[in-house]
Amino acid sequence: MIFWTIIGSWSAAVYYDRREKKRIQKRWCDAVAPLAREPLPSNMMQRKVTIFLSAPPADGLLNAREHFHEYVRPILQSAGLNWDAIEGRREGDVRASFAEWLRKRRKLAGEASNEPVPEDDLEVMVDGMREKMGVREWHGAAGDIVIGRNTWKEYVRGLHEGWLGPVDTPEEVTRAIETPQIEGDKPADPPKPEQISPGALEETPTTSEEGTVVHDSKASSSEDEKKEPEKPKEDEAPKKPKQPPPFISITEYASATLPPSLPTELPPATAINFPHLLGFLNTPIRIYRYLNKRKVADDIGREVAAACFAAYRPFERASGPVGASPFPEDEASPSSSQHQEEIQAVTGDLVSWEQEDLLKHEEKDWHKSVRKNHDPTKESVWVDDMVLDPRIAGRMRRFYLDEADVERGLALQEANKQEDAE
Repeated sequence: MIFWTIIGSWSAAVYYDRREKKRIQKRWCDAVAPLAREPLPSNMMQRKVTIFLSAPPADGLLNAREHFHEYVRPILQSAGLNWDAIEGRREGDVRASFAEWLRKRRKLAGEASNEPVPEDDLEVMVDGMREKMGVREWHGAAGDIVIGRNTWKEYVRGLHEGWLGPVDTPEEVTRAIETPQIEGDKPADPPKPEQISPGALEETPTTSEEGTVVHDSKASSSEDEKKEPEKPKEDEAPKKPKQPPPFISITEYASATLPPSLPTELPPATAINFPHLLGFLNTPIRIYRYLNKRKVADDIGREVAAACFAAYRPFERASGPVGASPFPEDEASPSSSQHQEEIQAVTGDLVSWEQEDLLKHEEKDWHKSVRKNHDPTKESVWVDDMVLDPRIAGRMRRFYLDEADVERGLALQEANKQEDAE
């Protein structure tokens, strides 16, 4: 009796939650479905939003992708929207990719640069072909959808870096990328004379098309000719590309000059909740969340539907202390405190923005290794407090949902179903 009571209660709870989850998702999909029926000119492209997602702290990117496919993708498909994705597997990948994308936009807008965009760039070639064919982009704001608090912090950091930072790579960043060894490592010992082959000193290295180094030797022995080239070891993993450091520090925001291509309003964005909790001791909380996915589906459906209807407003601004860390025992980073003092010296008051508090509750669920392994002398986008420049934060926009649009969409969807049935 006890066994079947536990099994029956668990099965009933899971069944009820999944049924309600499907019902809630269907409601949001039906609300935005009339948008897919709106006529579109033959020479205009479909509206395309940008999805930002990264691996949650102490976990892989697969969980973030599954979260997108489970909660966000069905609503976007129902609305007839297209999307691009910017992904990151480690901390800072989304920040670096987004900042580089913005710098590319600035170069294409005509800003002077020593590193222009090459003409054979795929995106440039596609845009040129569309321009010749008379194909136009979507006339309204496309918008961005950011999944998770960690991705939101990288999104805001990359937005500031892309617009306030230099358009060309600074010298210190170039040196950091080209440095082959890590600080603290000893240089490798030179090979001993007996380790060098007889013909190696006469070999001239040349670079092949694939980028690998090929040795062209004229004085190789017959034994070397018979030897087969060594195959790469399977155990050795390919080296990951080095992530470029930020082009501008958060302490340099106030002294940065705005580029001429900066619009008066940045594309609207929305932050999607991504509950992610690890640890065996957190099993009761994880079970509760597993049985209440319908609440997550409702929250995410509301935010994604707001992005589909494309109604947006400015982010709110309030005077007072800048948003504190969710961990009271942790001290603010020195760079954040210094920047706050610079803002106070210029404006005469500290300013807090709505962007700082979005999804802030998720930081309490992050694995402790994220903060334990943090070096306080180095910048960490995830651990440090979010720092915003008033000129960028004032241009940011946020999607909001009008209930009248939802009711109108549901009514139109019901009418369309009746017409299809008849």
